[in-house]
Amino acid sequence: MPRLARCLLICGTVLSLAAVLLISSGRLNGMSNDGSVDTYTAYQAISLYWLLGVAFCRALAKIREFWKQYVLLGFSLFGCLVAIEIGLRIIKPELALREFEFVRSNTQHHVLLPDSSYHLGQFEGREVIVETNQDRLRTSYSVNAFRKKAVRVICLGDSFTFGAWLPASSSYPEQLEALYRESGRSDIGVLNAGMLSYSPLLHEQLMKLTLLKYKPDVVTLMLDCTDIGDDYHYGLGFDETSSGPRFSGPEVSKPNPHLGALWRLAKPVHPSLLAPFKLLDRLSSNYAPHDPLDYYQFEIPVDGNIEDDRFFIYRHPLSETREFFDATLASIERIASLCKQNEIEFILFVAPRYHHWSTVESSSNWEAGTYGDYESYQNEIFNYFDAKTDLVGFPIVNMLGDFKQTNEFPLVFETDPHWNQAGNRFVARILKRELDKLKLINRLDTR
Repeated sequence: MPRLARCLLICGTVLSLAAVLLISSGRLNGMSNDGSVDTYTAYQAISLYWLLGVAFCRALAKIREFWKQYVLLGFSLFGCLVAIEIGLRIIKPELALREFEFVRSNTQHHVLLPDSSYHLGQFEGREVIVETNQDRLRTSYSVNAFRKKAVRVICLGDSFTFGAWLPASSSYPEQLEALYRESGRSDIGVLNAGMLSYSPLLHEQLMKLTLLKYKPDVVTLMLDCTDIGDDYHYGLGFDETSSGPRFSGPEVSKPNPHLGALWRLAKPVHPSLLAPFKLLDRLSSNYAPHDPLDYYQFEIPVDGNIEDDRFFIYRHPLSETREFFDATLASIERIASLCKQNEIEFILFVAPRYHHWSTVESSSNWEAGTYGDYESYQNEIFNYFDAKTDLVGFPIVNMLGDFKQTNEFPLVFETDPHWNQAGNRFVARILKRELDKLKLINRLDTR
């Protein structure tokens, strides 16, 4: 073996052994999100790159003798990869899309990429695609196209508004617009401004930073039972200073690389392939370990206990959780005040989950174990907001009665608590009824 190849092999082996010792010593644990390096992935990465290094050194040793074969092999491999990529895009076109993920934002906590197509995954036999506009919203509307509508409605909310596990056209905001279109009102636009895991605190920032330029006439907010805990959790990392509100973490974290269908297919080996690059990035001076979403790392003190999930409001009477409801209401009132300042009508909808009205919906819900059997307090969210109806300056709609009275079934996925297409249609009808009852659309038509 030539001297250069031998030196490279020795250096690579020494560096690999040094990396093993460094990882086993625990000195890199501070670079991990959870304080402990995944040693299996780390050792796998070291082995993989050492083997690649050995192969490179052996090839380098024979390069003068076999360079023509190496060139032919390179072109052949490239052609094979291109053929496989094209084939995968034909057979499984969703693999060519970026896998759904959030990026961290210090102004909105977490966001999607603008003007992007995501593959949310396969759910109950259907591939779910998410497309965003220039403002990271799940809508086909641009600012200019939306502002051309005679009456403009924006729907705020979390995954229930976003349309989790459904195509965008099946989400209740788009179905609400379809209901108006069916009644002859094609001049009414409805914008889906829902985002997975958002809560009123994040909706407030979204309104300030993005949505006002869409010039809405009406803003609706769909409140979910998890929003109470989410507001508390996000508030821990929220700093509203004179320079502007900020959430802890980088301004915008780096999205995972996406190199096409073949790259998506190779996902099982991504951790090992990317480990050295992630380590180099984390060795930079401004790196601070964090989970990109940190959604499930949840703790909240309630009546001397530490609760670790967002359904804690089911386990305690309102007398023990009122302070958390009050904090969420304060965020909602700030949104309502912002709307009032901009001559925008605001309506709050308080949404039930399936267990509030049914014992047969979502029979295989993956999340059911976290709810528990807490019927005594699971309706406290409705009791709280019912008591506020005459005390706030905006309409509050308790949707529980509508769901209890309907005979439509199912309105929820069998394996997931989110509304299915029929459930979103049902919710869209409730929104239209309330908008019509308050005569908001007619009032806006007279401007």
